[in-house]
Amino acid sequence: MGRLMASDVEKVVRLFRKRETQESFGEWVVQLARKIQEKPEDIVWFFNEMRRRKEWEEKLREFERVAGDLSPDELFELAVREAENAPEIKKSTEELLEEAKENIRKFRRLEVKLKRIGVI
Repeated sequence: MGRLMASDVEKVVRLFRKRETQESFGEWVVQLARKIQEKPEDIVWFFNEMRRRKEWEEKLREFERVAGDLSPDELFELAVREAENAPEIKKSTEELLEEAKENIRKFRRLEVKLKRIGVI
C-alpha cells in the first residue's frame, strides 16, 4: 500500500461517499484492520483523530498569530468568549485524563502499525 497523508484520506473519504465506493472503502478498512490485527472501527477512529489533530494544529497556529498582537486584557476577553462557546464537560478531570491517556496509547499503537506497513 502507498503512503497516505491526512489530506489524502479526506479526499478518499469524499470520493467514497457514493454507495459503490463506500463498500470498497469499507472492504479496504476491514482488510487493513485484519492485516494489522485491529478492529475496523479503530482504523476509522485513527484517521478521524488524525483529521481532528490537524484541525487543532491549524486553530492553534491561528490563535498564536492573533494572540501575538493582543494585550493581556484582550487575551483574557478572548479566552472568556471561547470558554462561553465551549461545550459543557460533564466528566471529572480524572476521567478526562484517563480517557486522554487511553486515546494516546491507542493512537500511537495504530500509528506504529500503519507506518510499519507503509499506509502513513
